[in-house]
Amino acid sequence: MSFNPTVATIPLHSHHHVRQGLEAQLRQCWAIYTAVPSEANRYQLVRLERLLQEI
Repeated sequence: MSFNPTVATIPLHSHHHVRQGLEAQLRQCWAIYTAVPSEANRYQLVRLERLLQEI
């Protein structure tokens, strides 16, 4: 396991901004997926949903 100082030094309050950004991306991806339901768009939705769950 390697140590990543960049991630380790991020203050906790910054997670709020990360979450807001991911939620905005997720809303945009849902709009794109609704308009063009492709496998690539579905993959992006799943990826963003998993990232949000990890925060």
